[in-house]
Amino acid sequence: MRIAIFSDVHGNLSALEAVLADIDRQSPDVIAFAGDVGLFGPRAAACLELVRSREIISIYGNTDKWILDPPLPPSSLQGRQLAHRQHLYEIGGWTRSLLSETQLTWLAALPFQHRFSPSGSAEQDLLMVHANPIDVDQVIYPTEKEQERIFGQVQQAQSDEELAPLLDGTAAGVIAFGHLHVPNLRRWRGIALANISSVSLPGDNDPRAKYGLLDWDKQQGWSIQKQTVAYDIAAEKEALAASQQPNWESYAKRLDV
Repeated sequence: MRIAIFSDVHGNLSALEAVLADIDRQSPDVIAFAGDVGLFGPRAAACLELVRSREIISIYGNTDKWILDPPLPPSSLQGRQLAHRQHLYEIGGWTRSLLSETQLTWLAALPFQHRFSPSGSAEQDLLMVHANPIDVDQVIYPTEKEQERIFGQVQQAQSDEELAPLLDGTAAGVIAFGHLHVPNLRRWRGIALANISSVSLPGDNDPRAKYGLLDWDKQQGWSIQKQTVAYDIAAEKEALAASQQPNWESYAKRLDV
């Protein structure tokens, strides 16, 4: 069984179309989406409709919630934190205004997780979540060694013990997720933690779109591959400029890494 999983599209239609074309060439049995379809990009409606029209198995992410219910900034915040939360509220409302009632209904109905059970044993299942098995917000970081390889330094240390509150009691052979836009593979007490990274807004100094290809074999178990896809970044920058979405210039810069 072959499962292709992508995540964190963030309204980047150029990258999404390139990823789906590459996935189709891989001839997977299943295509799945791990959340964050539209926020921060210029073409949220088109991205959502492409995922919806292809009936791709989908779950919701943290920014999907922000589209449905743009978060009001708490009055206690000040300075840069207040400005950031005000921006989230503004761009959440702007993105929501692009979506039809049908699209908003589809988004609101997405589940938190999806489980694939090719073996019939929960201990060997592939569990797809957006960030971790308990919520869509808390981050699973790479190991310190992997962070040094990717970033040249440790940005956020997170021991196996510190992961326990997020993972204890979860039955799976693989947990596949996005959220932190950095592809990596980490092992935790026999579970493979596969960050399949992001279609857009990369966090790993590689501007290409990324997704995961996961193969199940009855004898060998799961194998996990990172796939990278070049796409027309200039076209997406043009779409951002044309949209005049809130703070569009900063998102255009992030596409280049």
